[in-house]
Amino acid sequence: MTRPEEKKRPTHLGFLTAMGDSARGVVGGFLVLNLVGRPTEFHCTAPVRPNRAQEILYGATLEGFLCGEQIARALVGRSKTEFAAILTNNPNMLTAGNSLNAPLAMVFRRANDSLDPADEEKYAVCDKNAGNNVASPPRVGDENWTFDAETGEKTSRRPFFYDSFERTPPTPGVDYSLWREVAKGRNRLALPTDYADSNGRAVSFDEISARLDLFFKSIDSAEPFERIRLAVEEAQKSG
Repeated sequence: MTRPEEKKRPTHLGFLTAMGDSARGVVGGFLVLNLVGRPTEFHCTAPVRPNRAQEILYGATLEGFLCGEQIARALVGRSKTEFAAILTNNPNMLTAGNSLNAPLAMVFRRANDSLDPADEEKYAVCDKNAGNNVASPPRVGDENWTFDAETGEKTSRRPFFYDSFERTPPTPGVDYSLWREVAKGRNRLALPTDYADSNGRAVSFDEISARLDLFFKSIDSAEPFERIRLAVEEAQKSG
C-alpha cells in the first residue's frame, strides 16, 4: 500500500543539457520522463550565439550565462510539470541555481567506471598556437563535441560526463561545495544540500535522494542525455 506522503512526491524527472559552444552556437535540450522512463515532454532551442559585446562583457562567465540564465530558464519555463529534480551533465547549467523551481543535480560517470586512457585520446584538442596536440578533457561547454586532432574541426559525439566535481573545471559563479556527491543507481550524482521550493519550504538532501530512488528502479540517469542529443539532431535536420 502506498503511504499518503508518497502520493505527494513529484512523479517526473527532468534532463537538461546544452551542446556546442558560443562560437558555433549553443543548443539546449530538455527531456521530461515519468517514473518508468517514458517521455512526457521534450523542448529544445535554436542555436544561441552571443554577440561580440556580450563576449567582451561576460568574459569567463559567458558560457554560464548562456546555459544557466538563457537556455535553462527558457526550456524549463515552458513546462508546468512538478519535478522531483532536474539532472544535467553540463556544469554551466548549475548557474541557474534555484531559479528552476526544482532541485538541480549533476550526473557523473558510472559509479564503478574510471576515465580510461583510451578515452583521454578522444578528448584531445588541437593547440594550433603551440603546434601540437594537448590531451585534456573538453572545455566547459564542449562536453557534447569532440575535435579532429589534425583539422581542429568539431563533430557531434555521445554526451560527456565528468568523474566528479574534483575533476570538473571550475564554473564561474558556482560553488561546487553546495552539492554533495553520492552513488545513485548506476551512476554518481551530486545533489544540492540546500534547496528551498517555490513555497519557501526547505527540501533536504535526504528528501531529494529519496525522491530519486523511485526513478532509478527504471531509469539510467545517464542514458536520457543520449536521447536528447539524437532528438536535437533530428530537430535540426527538419528545421
